[in-house]
Amino acid sequence: MASRTVPTNSPAVFARPLARPARAMRRLLAVVACSGIAAAMAPSMTPSVTSSVTSSVAVLLRQQGDKASPTKEQLDKEREALRMKDVEAWKKMQVKSLDDVMDVKKQTQPLELPTTISDADKTKMTELLQKAKESGGGAATGRALKQLEKMGHPALFFLVNALREVDYKSVDESMFAMQINQTLTNMTMGVNTGFVPPDLGEPMDPRKAQWNAQTVKEWQKGVLNFWPTKEKFDEYIKNRRAKKDAELQDGEPGKDKAGEKKGDEKKG
Repeated sequence: MASRTVPTNSPAVFARPLARPARAMRRLLAVVACSGIAAAMAPSMTPSVTSSVTSSVAVLLRQQGDKASPTKEQLDKEREALRMKDVEAWKKMQVKSLDDVMDVKKQTQPLELPTTISDADKTKMTELLQKAKESGGGAATGRALKQLEKMGHPALFFLVNALREVDYKSVDESMFAMQINQTLTNMTMGVNTGFVPPDLGEPMDPRKAQWNAQTVKEWQKGVLNFWPTKEKFDEYIKNRRAKKDAELQDGEPGKDKAGEKKGDEKKG
């Protein structure tokens, strides 16, 4: 897959195969931006990151040839260091006024829903999204978004399109966008675009509004490039789940690796 050119200050976050592992080790660790969730990609995918830009995933697939892979503890330590360094990268945005914040609907086109999505699913998703909006961010909003999450691939397109409808200059609407972003993170088992939570009770910072508005484009690129079909999405989830399970297994205290003998075992 060819690499892409990313404009300065664009929160570019989607994946491409590793080409230079040693270099990638420093670049491909992500920032947790939505509710402190550590994001993760499948073994076949890693994020693309530009300077002064927050990346999307928190677990790096390291391919070092003959070099030993880092331990989970080492990766966790480096992830946290990068997160603390870049968590406020949005402050580097050169936007002085809310009037200068991009209009997402004018600068993007909605994703075309796959033909495999039935009219019944479209109706159900529309009703659930409306319920989520009208519930004001409370428990009912969470339940509606959870039902959308369970719908899988069709809802991926639907929710990314819903992000186009948000006024990112509004704190209240941005709060709803944050909930949608969290739902997408859950659906993709950890991917995020660096959405920055708004501050309740305070005016929206133009830089934060611009940053969050730009994340819509990155979700669109991710869906179109990596999850355009249900088959590709299912394959991604299968690979991601397998890697996550392996990580959890490797991290269990006292668990012996396959083929290793316990120190106190004796041959019969």
